[in-house]
Amino acid sequence: MSMDQADYKIKIDSLGKEFESPRKNVIAIENVSLEIKQGEFVCIVGPSGCGKTTLLRILGGFEEKSTGTVSIIHKDSEKPLKSTVFQEDSIFPWMTVRKNIAYGLKIRKLPRKEIKKITDHYIEKIGLAKFAESYPHQLSGGMKQRVSIARAFAIDPEILLMDEPFSNLDEQNRFKLQKELLRIWEETNKTVVFITHSIDEAIFLSDRVFVMSSHPGTISASFLVDIPRPRTIEKVRQSERFQQLFGEIWGLLKSEVM
Repeated sequence: MSMDQADYKIKIDSLGKEFESPRKNVIAIENVSLEIKQGEFVCIVGPSGCGKTTLLRILGGFEEKSTGTVSIIHKDSEKPLKSTVFQEDSIFPWMTVRKNIAYGLKIRKLPRKEIKKITDHYIEKIGLAKFAESYPHQLSGGMKQRVSIARAFAIDPEILLMDEPFSNLDEQNRFKLQKELLRIWEETNKTVVFITHSIDEAIFLSDRVFVMSSHPGTISASFLVDIPRPRTIEKVRQSERFQQLFGEIWGLLKSEVM
């Protein structure tokens, strides 16, 4: 899929990552190429160990690439380019919900009134108004992930990187947070790159699904999720297009796993 420079937000070309080892170097990903449009929600699925998280960590600036190029368009230099939500909640245990969400805003040195306004907005959005002054140890796992997501959105990044943020939650909380995430994304028009093992989750959330091959990982296919929005998990699962996409994606993954 080719895009003009003005159309893409992220462009990855022939990306590779090799980790050094005393015995033998390990190639985590090789020849990864993809383009993601501004405001697009994409999911990346693949077998365990295929390099999904490595790819996301390179995008987030936590790992250095070995080969290839990564181009990201930063349109507003006054705002952060990207923010990352990890699989394990990464909120500060010594800070309240309010202070956790406000943390990045304080780092940006925004005016106090603006910090309060933005923080209040996202506390309300994630449904934790009654827990604004609570500490993480007083929250459930789902609540803590809501705080992580709110903190990531609050700093108003252009790109949101998410590494299996709901994988440790029970099904009910996962559905709830998927719905919350889509609602906030639809309001903000962020570009989202979301790593998941779940085909259901990938189809429900995304505009496109990229499938990675087994180790060393590369992009083996991409699928357009042309299911109308807004979506509910019930309607998506009942649609013929969901069944078709699920079958095609699982067919690729099954061959990789086998």
